Amino acid sequence: MEQQINITSRLRRTAQFIFDFGGGPSGRNAWVDYAKGIAIIFVVYRHVIFGLMYSGASINSMMMDANEMLYGFRMPLFFFLSGLFYAGSVKKRGGRNYLVSKVNTLLYPYLIWCVIQLTLQILFSDFTNAKHTFASYINILIHPRTMLQLWYLFALFNVSILYLATDRLLKLGPYGQILFGLILLALKPLAGDISTLSDVMMHYIYFCIGHLSAPFFFRESVQARLTSPGKLLLLLPVFLVVQYLCMIYADMNIFLYSTLAMFGGLIVIMLSFILAKTDRLKFLRTLGSYSLYIFLLHISIVFLIRAGFVSTGIISNTPLATFLLVTCGIFFSIVLYRICLLLHLRFLFVGPLKETNKIVSPS
Repeated sequence: MEQQINITSRLRRTAQFIFDFGGGPSGRNAWVDYAKGIAIIFVVYRHVIFGLMYSGASINSMMMDANEMLYGFRMPLFFFLSGLFYAGSVKKRGGRNYLVSKVNTLLYPYLIWCVIQLTLQILFSDFTNAKHTFASYINILIHPRTMLQLWYLFALFNVSILYLATDRLLKLGPYGQILFGLILLALKPLAGDISTLSDVMMHYIYFCIGHLSAPFFFRESVQARLTSPGKLLLLLPVFLVVQYLCMIYADMNIFLYSTLAMFGGLIVIMLSFILAKTDRLKFLRTLGSYSLYIFLLHISIVFLIRAGFVSTGIISNTPLATFLLVTCGIFFSIVLYRICLLLHLRFLFVGPLKETNKIVSPS
């Protein structure tokens, strides 16, 4: 009887661990997870929309316009949020350990999941939208944009390490970093189809702005001013106009486009401050804290569920199919990641390199 109770208790704890979406880590920086949670929904929505379109579904103009209006600022926001924690991470870990941590959490899972995803796409090419051959493996390092959603991990790794080099080796100060980021942005067209380079040149400036503005955004007085529903409502029409302009003038000047993208990110940050203060929609914190693993896993999950929708005819109801695919893609990404942890498969997500003890210089 006691053994049966222990088994039941263990199963209950396991189920709670796998399916608990009540809220991620709380605290003074909970707004960052809220912002990531909102942004990852936009990311999955875009991938779902294009997956349905390539599967023959009819996407109405309103859904496509919403996708285009949300497109411009979601990825810059992720780079900006990563830049916010650069200084604190380097101070805590040291330069070498910062490099090791980025290899373990960005480069390693990027390589692992590129191989897994690309292999599955080749083996099941008759059922996938992306068509690849074994020659496509070289694109993992040269043209990561062909790796669908996984490009972000490689781009963030490259941006993080380049920023570390310019900060610690070249000793670039704030103005030097901004100038360097703007030069990279101006030279982006020269990168051509080599997205390993173009992604870094496009997103370095957002990481830089995140790092340099961290003292501002982590200041309690600033957070108090930004935690204003009234100000957010006043800026909302401006946000809609700005995103509409980004949609219809997709080929606008790259510096103007980048500026407008930062404005979109600011709106999400203000909303995140409000949600963190009121402790509302806590599931968004969970999504934010698992955003990296949602990036890794949702495409394959959405593909499998979409195939079922095609066979059952649900795909004909595009709004319903979109809602279900976004929800299931996010939900089952987190569930699958948690199951992998229970099965001791953490090596699929984190590399094996060990950080060394940071040597503290005597004062």
